[in-house]
Amino acid sequence: MKDVIARTNRFYIEMSRKVLSEKEYDVLQKLLIEKMTLREAAVIYGVTSESVRQIYERTYKKVKSVTDLLGEIDNYKHKLKQLKSDCKFETRQIKKRKKKPEPEFAPDSCLQKTLYESHFPFSKRMYSMFEILDVHTIGQLCEIPLKDFHRYRGFGNQCKKELITFIEFENIEYLFEGFSVWKTEPIE
Repeated sequence: MKDVIARTNRFYIEMSRKVLSEKEYDVLQKLLIEKMTLREAAVIYGVTSESVRQIYERTYKKVKSVTDLLGEIDNYKHKLKQLKSDCKFETRQIKKRKKKPEPEFAPDSCLQKTLYESHFPFSKRMYSMFEILDVHTIGQLCEIPLKDFHRYRGFGNQCKKELITFIEFENIEYLFEGFSVWKTEPIE
């Protein structure tokens, strides 16, 4: 047990070496490691035993404050690590919730959804276009290349605006290749 105490004392003294003066370090070394008495240390330094005791107390308080500070730092490091872990977990949860379908993948339910089930307010002209084209679902609509719509009789600027608005309303731009370019091109 005495060996453990001596090693602990040596460890604390070495840890505190940077904050102690040479004299304070020597006093601790002589009292704790070399096991000198206050009187023997006082003879070496040419002071009274009381002076050595006061130096020891001041030094002990310094060492204790340093070890307390190190303990607090370890505590804050642990808290920081926990906060980072919590933040990473919450970020992953948010990313999972915000994840949008990839352009290559369209859920079958979206493709099978009929145009009449949509809450989008189509005009009579657009419903007539869908009937002429024999299009009833979003999947059938996205099979038609966007540039081909210009070729159909009756598909003018109003129908194009309405189709663009519908695609953006349903958030299905990814189903239509070249949508972002097509929507800015004028009808010839």
